[in-house]
Amino acid sequence: MNAHVAPLKQHLIDPEICIRCNTCEETCPVDAITHDDRNYVVDAAICNACGNCISPCPTGSIDHWHPVPKTAAYSIAEQLTWDELPPLQEIAPEMLEQDALDESGMPAPAGPDDEVQVNGAATTSSSTPPWSAAHPYVNLYSIKKPVTATVAGNYRLTAAEVESDVHHIVLDFGTQMF
Repeated sequence: MNAHVAPLKQHLIDPEICIRCNTCEETCPVDAITHDDRNYVVDAAICNACGNCISPCPTGSIDHWHPVPKTAAYSIAEQLTWDELPPLQEIAPEMLEQDALDESGMPAPAGPDDEVQVNGAATTSSSTPPWSAAHPYVNLYSIKKPVTATVAGNYRLTAAEVESDVHHIVLDFGTQMF
C-alpha cells in the first residue's frame, strides 16, 4: 500500500453568498459546521463529505470544494475572518511525497490499494448558484396582486430533540409565469 499524502478536498462556505440561515449547521449529522456572528464554516477535521448540508442550502454557498494539502487545510479561525473565498491553491509537488506523483509531476490517482481520503468530494467546486439564487426576484406579488401556490412539501430538516425547527418548504406555482 502506498503511503502518499493525497490532497484534501476541503469543504468551504462562500461568505459572499451565504445568507446565514443556519440550515447547514442544523442539518450536518456530524456537527462539522459552526459559526460566529460573521461567518459559517466547516471543520475539515470533522467533515465526512456526506453532502447532507448541500441540497437544503437555499443559495448554493456551501457547495465549494478546494483541493489543499492535508497539512495546510484552512483552519476554522482563518475561515471565520473571510469576506470571500480564497483563490484555489496550487499544490506544490514538494507538499506530496514523491511516490504520489505521476510521470508529469501531477498527483497520481489513488489506486484500489491506496489509502482512501475520508472527506473527499466528488466535485471540486460549484461555479453556478441554483437558478433561484442567480437573480433576486423581488416585489413580483403584493396584496393587490397575489400569487397562488400549493405546498408540495414541508420537510423538517432538524432532529426532533433540538431546540430549533428548520423546515424546507417546497411550493408548486403550477404554470404561472414569473
